Amino acid sequence: MALLRGHQPTLLEASAGQTAPAANRSELIAVTSKDGTRIGMECAGTGPTLLFVHGGVGDRTRWTPMFPLLASRFTTCAMDRRGRGASGDSAEYGLLKEAEDVAAVVNSRVGPIFVFGHSLGGVAALEATFLTDRIARLMLYETPLYDPADDLLAGAARVEEMVERGELERALVMFQTEIVKQSPEEIARMKTRSTWPGLVASMAVHARTMRALAVYRFDASRMKSVTMPTLLLIGEDTASPYAKQSIGALRESLPTPTLVVLERQEHNAMEGGRDLLANVIVKFASAKE
Repeated sequence: MALLRGHQPTLLEASAGQTAPAANRSELIAVTSKDGTRIGMECAGTGPTLLFVHGGVGDRTRWTPMFPLLASRFTTCAMDRRGRGASGDSAEYGLLKEAEDVAAVVNSRVGPIFVFGHSLGGVAALEATFLTDRIARLMLYETPLYDPADDLLAGAARVEEMVERGELERALVMFQTEIVKQSPEEIARMKTRSTWPGLVASMAVHARTMRALAVYRFDASRMKSVTMPTLLLIGEDTASPYAKQSIGALRESLPTPTLVVLERQEHNAMEGGRDLLANVIVKFASAKE
């Protein structure tokens, strides 16, 4: 199903009881977050809402290619985190605001909401569970909880210097290589994809998320209240020890975790293993409790 090719989404304001967009087209919807910032999300399909929260780099377009694989089962949505894509921004920034954005989007929908957070977007999704009771199932793909603060702060300073010099692509490659620990082969594959220019452009606002993550402190004792079924995802070929440590901490502290290792994948299965990832999502979201 060619869902988005050649199609310009229609901008709508979110309203209670809003009907889902048809499976063969998408709509761009605006939601107002707690501080008044407008958050954009693109949706297509029918059924319960499946919301993707993108990671530290890029925007919703990293996830819209998943729509054709999921829109027959879910109203599949991908939001832009603040400062990216169709979303607005604010002078004041922090991970709490990111969580408030996710909660605002979740609360704008009807019926059960399945939330999928990738990388840093997983931190926002996890923290949103403390702000809304509308999340029926939670999916976290390599959510970073234990990146060393010194490395993140040093990396943020280097990103800021490169951005000031206009070296956005160099900043992205440095981040993916030294912080995310992606292999040169995976980065080479990323460069061939249509999403690469958007990832490069996103580096202009990325340093602040690195600084915010550096001061974030994971509290395992809080996780006992995250009672919805939770899927933890990690790539089989992921090299980052901190990704593995984070997944381990979540697996030990969450009440109902399910761990899935994505075969032959690293950090970006939504680009290199879409069918595999879609099948895992469908199986988890459709499982009976």
